Amino acid sequence: MRPSAARPGSAAPIGADCGMLPATGTGSIRQMSTEQAITAASSNPQLSVFTAAVRTAGLDKTLNARHSFTLMVPVNSAFASLSGTQITHLHNSGELPKIVKYNALKARVYPDQFAAGAKPVTLQGKHLRLSKSGSVYQVNGASVLCGNIKTANATVYIVSKVLLPPG
Repeated sequence: MRPSAARPGSAAPIGADCGMLPATGTGSIRQMSTEQAITAASSNPQLSVFTAAVRTAGLDKTLNARHSFTLMVPVNSAFASLSGTQITHLHNSGELPKIVKYNALKARVYPDQFAAGAKPVTLQGKHLRLSKSGSVYQVNGASVLCGNIKTANATVYIVSKVLLPPG
């Protein structure tokens, strides 16, 4: 199967909180589908902390230019639950690009891969652990609030926690 090919039944967004996205206009799923991944995410105010981190890490142009990848975007409230040590780690300019790359996967991820327990590779070179229990989709234990959102160049999953690389 070609990486960019759609899978049957894979077009609908997943997650219990897709209502966090506006139904129409700026930040809506429809608008996001016409924009590059980082531009699309930055149009939603609930994703502003992550998109600011992407810009600070100097990866916005890279991720907007990359094709057929997946982006795990932590919702703003996820950053509030980080420890002081983790926040210091985020502010370390040498670590920030690694953290952003850990939230970007080399290929598109589809909902059925969560149920299969896939372990896709990130741009940072580490694996994420996908899972599904009932109607709850998770990545490394973080809930997918709304996902399988297609942008012009990627698939976006909005997650409940900041994904930090191991070690």
